[in-house]
Amino acid sequence: MRPMDQITGKEQKHHVILHYLMNQEMKANWNGQIQTMTVTQELPGGEEIIVDWSEVWPIGPGSSFILSKLLARYLELHCTFVKQLSPHKIQLHVDKVLIAKKERLNPRFTITEEGLVNVTNIVSSKTIIEANMFNIPTLVRVNFEDYRKRMMIRSGEAGTMDIFKSGMERKFDVVKSTQKILFIKDATSVESYRSDEEGFINYEDEIDEQVDKLAMMARDKKIKSELILPILYKNELEEIIPIGYYWLQTKENFITTDDLTFYQTQIGEMIERIKDANLMTTVERFPVLDLSTTGLKLRIANSSLVETLPKQKGILLELVFKLQTPFRFFGKIAWAKKEESGDLLVGVEFSGKRTYAEKVRFEENIEIIKNSGKSAA
Repeated sequence: MRPMDQITGKEQKHHVILHYLMNQEMKANWNGQIQTMTVTQELPGGEEIIVDWSEVWPIGPGSSFILSKLLARYLELHCTFVKQLSPHKIQLHVDKVLIAKKERLNPRFTITEEGLVNVTNIVSSKTIIEANMFNIPTLVRVNFEDYRKRMMIRSGEAGTMDIFKSGMERKFDVVKSTQKILFIKDATSVESYRSDEEGFINYEDEIDEQVDKLAMMARDKKIKSELILPILYKNELEEIIPIGYYWLQTKENFITTDDLTFYQTQIGEMIERIKDANLMTTVERFPVLDLSTTGLKLRIANSSLVETLPKQKGILLELVFKLQTPFRFFGKIAWAKKEESGDLLVGVEFSGKRTYAEKVRFEENIEIIKNSGKSAA
C-alpha cells in the first residue's frame, strides 16, 4: 500500500484534471455502490467538474463519493455532489485530489527466479453482482423466478422480484438507498404508513406525507397490504449491496408478520444459493512479479479472469513459495491493467489476519526474496 499526497492548489488541481482526467472513465464508489463515470468538463476555477454517469444514484446535494483512476500512479478525486444537470450528467465539487506517492510504506521486491512464487486456486465470482446491474445475470434471473414462485404459493398472489432500475417510483429508491423494509400491513389505514420500528421505513416521513390520500387510493384499488423487501447481497469484502427487491401488493389477504418472516427467510436462502453458484476456482498457476508484506503484483493469462477480475473487489487465493506449503489469503483487488499481449496485470492487497507462525514464515520468505532480488519501482 502506498501513502497518498494531497494536491491542494487550484492550479495543480486544474492541471491534473485537464491533462490527465478529461474524457477519461473513472471508477466511482458511493457507499459500496460502483459505477463508471466520465469526466467531460472542468468548470472555471478548477474546483468543479461535470461528469457523465450511466446509473442515477439517489443522492442529494452534499453527498460525497470517490472517483479513482490508475494512471502512471493511482489517483483519487474526493467529490461532493452539487446538482444533476440532465438524466446522465451531474456537477461535482472536487474537495480533494490525492495521488499515490512513489515511496511505499512496504517496499516491493521483484521476483527474479521464474517459478519461485506463484498464485493458484483463485476463488472468484463468475458474474459480477452489483447494485447497478443493467441486465439481470442468468444466475440471478433463474433464482429470482424460482423464489418468486415459492412466495406466490404462500401469498396466493403474484409478487414481483426484480433488480432496481432507474426511473422507478420513489418508494423503491428509498428501499434501495436505506436498505430498509417497506411494510404497510393495512394499506387502507393511515397509521400503517407510520413506523418507528428499526429496519423499517416510515412511509410518511421518508417517502410521502400525503398518507391519507394513499390510504384512500388503496381502498379504491382494493389493496389490503403492501411489502417491498430489499434483496441484500454481501460481496467478497463483506459489503452489503441492494441488488433487487421483492414487491407484493395483496388484494385477498393481509400480509402478516409471520408471512414477512417467511419471505425474509426465503430471500436469505436465495442469496446463499446465488453466492454458492457464482463462485469458481481457477487452479492454474500464475506468476507473481513482485511482492511485499502487504500485497503483490501478478500476471493473469486466463481469458475468463482477464475479463472478470478488473470488475471484482476481492478474491481468495493461495500464494505458493517454491517447495513450501501454500499461504491462503483473501486479497483486495487494488488495481488491474490489461497489456497489449492480452494478459492482465493485477495488484492485490492482502486482507485478513494471519497466525503468528504464518506471519513469521511469510516474513522469512520476504527476507529471502529481498536478499536475492531487487526492489520494484
